[in-house]
Amino acid sequence: MVIGSFGEYIFEAKDGKTFNSLRFSRATRMASHATIEGRPVVESLGTDSAQITLSGVFSREFTGDLDDAMLELMSLQDGTARALTRGSRCYGMFIVQSIQFSEDAWNGDVLQTVTWTMQLVETRASNG
Repeated sequence: MVIGSFGEYIFEAKDGKTFNSLRFSRATRMASHATIEGRPVVESLGTDSAQITLSGVFSREFTGDLDDAMLELMSLQDGTARALTRGSRCYGMFIVQSIQFSEDAWNGDVLQTVTWTMQLVETRASNG
Protein backbone atom coordinates (compact mmCIF):
# COMPACT_ATOMS: atom_id res chain seq x y z
CA MET A 1 0.00 0.00 0.00
CA VAL A 2 1.37 3.41 -0.99
CA ILE A 3 1.47 5.81 1.98
CA GLY A 4 2.80 8.83 0.09
CA SER A 5 5.76 10.11 -1.88
CA PHE A 6 8.59 12.60 -1.90
CA GLY A 7 9.08 13.30 -5.57
CA GLU A 8 10.03 10.01 -7.22
CA TYR A 9 10.64 8.27 -3.85
CA ILE A 10 7.57 6.23 -2.90
CA PHE A 11 6.73 5.50 0.75
CA GLU A 12 5.16 2.07 0.56
CA ALA A 13 4.10 -0.25 3.39
CA LYS A 14 4.64 -3.54 1.54
CA ASP A 15 8.40 -3.05 1.20
CA GLY A 16 8.92 -1.33 4.56
CA LYS A 17 10.02 1.95 2.96
CA THR A 18 7.61 4.21 4.76
CA PHE A 19 7.70 6.72 7.54
CA ASN A 20 6.36 6.12 11.04
CA SER A 21 5.83 9.77 11.92
CA LEU A 22 5.49 13.13 10.24
CA ARG A 23 5.97 16.33 12.29
CA PHE A 24 5.05 19.67 10.74
CA SER A 25 6.13 23.06 12.06
CA ARG A 26 5.91 26.63 10.86
CA ALA A 27 7.00 29.73 12.77
CA THR A 28 6.35 33.44 12.41
CA ARG A 29 9.27 35.68 11.53
CA MET A 30 9.44 38.66 13.88
CA ALA A 31 11.56 41.76 14.32
CA SER A 32 11.96 43.52 17.64
CA HIS A 33 12.50 47.29 17.68
CA ALA A 34 13.88 48.98 20.78
CA THR A 35 12.03 51.99 22.14
CA ILE A 36 13.35 54.82 24.28
CA GLU A 37 11.03 53.98 27.15
CA GLY A 38 9.03 50.86 27.74
CA ARG A 39 8.91 47.52 26.05
CA PRO A 40 10.23 46.95 22.54
CA VAL A 41 7.83 46.94 19.60
CA VAL A 42 7.49 43.53 17.97
CA GLU A 43 6.58 43.38 14.29
CA SER A 44 5.40 40.32 12.35
CA LEU A 45 7.28 39.78 9.09
CA GLY A 46 5.06 36.93 7.92
CA THR A 47 5.49 33.20 8.19
CA ASP A 48 8.75 31.34 7.75
CA SER A 49 9.18 28.25 5.59
CA ALA A 50 7.48 25.14 6.90
CA GLN A 51 9.69 22.38 8.24
CA ILE A 52 8.77 18.71 8.23
CA THR A 53 10.49 15.88 10.05
CA LEU A 54 9.90 12.36 8.73
CA SER A 55 11.15 9.36 10.64
CA GLY A 56 10.94 5.64 10.12
CA VAL A 57 12.64 2.27 10.39
CA PHE A 58 14.21 0.10 7.70
CA SER A 59 14.15 -3.59 8.54
CA ARG A 60 16.18 -6.23 6.71
CA GLU A 61 13.02 -8.37 6.77
CA PHE A 62 11.24 -5.94 4.41
CA THR A 63 13.87 -3.86 2.61
CA GLY A 64 16.54 -6.52 2.06
CA ASP A 65 19.93 -4.81 1.81
CA LEU A 66 19.84 -1.98 4.35
CA ASP A 67 22.84 -0.24 2.74
CA ASP A 68 20.91 0.01 -0.54
CA ALA A 69 17.83 1.36 1.28
CA MET A 70 19.93 4.02 3.04
CA LEU A 71 21.71 5.02 -0.19
CA GLU A 72 18.36 5.33 -1.97
CA LEU A 73 17.04 7.66 0.75
CA MET A 74 20.32 9.64 0.82
CA SER A 75 20.12 10.17 -2.96
CA LEU A 76 17.23 12.58 -2.25
CA GLN A 77 19.70 15.01 -0.62
CA ASP A 78 20.67 16.67 -3.89
CA GLY A 79 19.02 20.09 -3.48
CA THR A 80 16.10 19.25 -5.75
CA ALA A 81 12.69 20.52 -4.70
CA ARG A 82 10.15 17.68 -4.59
CA ALA A 83 6.44 17.46 -3.79
CA LEU A 84 5.70 15.74 -0.46
CA THR A 85 2.42 13.81 -0.37
CA ARG A 86 0.63 11.60 2.15
CA GLY A 87 -2.44 9.90 0.75
CA SER A 88 -4.23 12.53 -1.34
CA ARG A 89 -2.76 15.47 0.63
CA CYS A 90 0.10 17.47 -0.91
CA TYR A 91 2.14 19.39 1.69
CA GLY A 92 4.02 21.43 -0.94
CA MET A 93 7.53 21.54 -2.38
CA PHE A 94 10.39 20.60 -0.05
CA ILE A 95 14.17 20.21 -0.10
CA VAL A 96 16.06 17.75 2.10
CA GLN A 97 17.93 19.67 4.78
CA SER A 98 19.43 16.67 6.58
CA ILE A 99 19.21 12.89 6.92
CA GLN A 100 20.28 10.88 9.97
CA PHE A 101 20.60 7.12 10.40
CA SER A 102 20.96 5.02 13.53
CA GLU A 103 22.00 1.36 13.32
CA ASP A 104 19.77 -0.17 15.97
CA ALA A 105 19.65 -3.95 15.94
CA TRP A 106 22.27 -6.50 15.05
CA ASN A 107 22.10 -10.29 14.75
CA GLY A 108 25.72 -11.31 15.13
CA ASP A 109 27.56 -9.23 12.53
CA VAL A 110 24.44 -8.62 10.38
CA LEU A 111 22.60 -5.32 10.70
CA GLN A 112 18.86 -5.96 11.17
CA THR A 113 17.23 -2.51 11.57
CA VAL A 114 18.09 1.11 10.86
CA THR A 115 16.15 4.07 12.22
CA TRP A 116 16.18 7.16 10.02
CA THR A 117 15.10 10.79 10.30
CA MET A 118 14.84 13.26 7.45
CA GLN A 119 14.47 17.04 7.88
CA LEU A 120 12.71 18.84 5.03
CA VAL A 121 12.36 22.58 4.46
CA GLU A 122 9.65 24.15 2.30
CA THR A 123 10.64 26.06 -0.80
CA ARG A 124 8.85 27.99 -3.51
CA ALA A 125 11.59 27.39 -6.07
CA SER A 126 11.37 24.44 -8.43
CA ASN A 127 15.19 23.83 -8.46
CA GLY A 128 14.82 21.34 -11.23
